[in-house]
Amino acid sequence: DANSLYARSWFAAQRISPDPKEALRLSINTIMLLLNPDTNKIGSIFDRTLFAWDGQQNKAKKRDEKPPEYHATKALLKDVLEFMLGTVNVEHPEAEGDDIVATAVYNAKPDDLIYIVSGDKDLMQLQSRRCQYYSLNDKAVLSTAFIKHKFHNIKRPSQIAIELAIIGDQVDNIRGIEGYGEVRCKKLFEAVTPEMCFSEAVNAIVAQLPEKQEKEFWQALERTLLRNDLPNIPA
Repeated sequence: DANSLYARSWFAAQRISPDPKEALRLSINTIMLLLNPDTNKIGSIFDRTLFAWDGQQNKAKKRDEKPPEYHATKALLKDVLEFMLGTVNVEHPEAEGDDIVATAVYNAKPDDLIYIVSGDKDLMQLQSRRCQYYSLNDKAVLSTAFIKHKFHNIKRPSQIAIELAIIGDQVDNIRGIEGYGEVRCKKLFEAVTPEMCFSEAVNAIVAQLPEKQEKEFWQALERTLLRNDLPNIPA
């Protein structure tokens, strides 16, 4: 999730110096520390890396416009990463970086071991036995138990989108179901078992909702779910 990593480096650098080169240096340093197994951050040697960048921004998300120097440094960072690591930089004109990551994970081979590096909670829903999530906020690879504790009601990380569709997500301006908070969400999830696949979990939730709330749920779920069907995205 290149945007998540780069934005943190950029704004951290601004506290040190307004020089865009400092943001570039800090970004490269952060990335190299993460990928170097000697630092014991992620702790794996990588065959290949993919950096996913935002294309079209979601208009519902309220974000301040970045200065020209931000975009200029980002372009330089892409070139440096490609030169130093042979990384693939992907930007889709109609999607955000997290959807690119989700599609790349979906396209991966069954025996691939994947590490997602991000500060975006939405990408936690991809965590599984073959897909690990390294949190830039916690500076650690998060376990399934940690993620389940963080979201309280879910039985699997893939159900994060369901919980957020019910209670809403202020950060991404998602309203959720009117009148449904943590207590009512917990009650709905009592019908969901760990053995259920994603669609079965959704059906168990929907079966308990009145018609009006069901419509609100589907509208919210469309926005909390990550896309995994973008064309021309490498694994």
